[in-house]
Amino acid sequence: MKSLLFTAIISTLLFSCGDDGRMSTDLINIPASASNNIEEDDEFAVIDFEVMDFDFGTIAAGRRLNFEFKFSNSGTAPLLIANVQSQCGCTVAKDWPKKAIYPGESGVIEVEFDSTDRTGSLTKRIDIVTNTRPAITQLMIKGNVIGPDFTKEDLQ
Repeated sequence: MKSLLFTAIISTLLFSCGDDGRMSTDLINIPASASNNIEEDDEFAVIDFEVMDFDFGTIAAGRRLNFEFKFSNSGTAPLLIANVQSQCGCTVAKDWPKKAIYPGESGVIEVEFDSTDRTGSLTKRIDIVTNTRPAITQLMIKGNVIGPDFTKEDLQ
């Protein structure tokens, strides 16, 4: 009886600590989020990317590509990047600014795509969690990965 009760308690504790995989913006100071009252003169950070979609074209499987998404803060408040997360392990955010980017300043988010064990037309999303409105900005990497048995038609 005691072992059954112990097992039930342990199981409850283990399953209640799960991670649902969603990104949280709770730790970012998003203006007016507490009162839901947005004034026109409120100061906000605005993240402006030079390019939001990177098309790497056609590459051979097994290559690693690095790309820098350049951005600036065109808002009136410091920009804070809380997290950069990709939708799969083949696309990794290698580096991004950990300190505030003040209005008028710029920065770079460095991303690496690993085409190992990937073939075909691919589109990968990268979510940038910031103190902007909306709090999540999506970047895309896309292209075509060909394997060792490709034909000339695959290159077109």
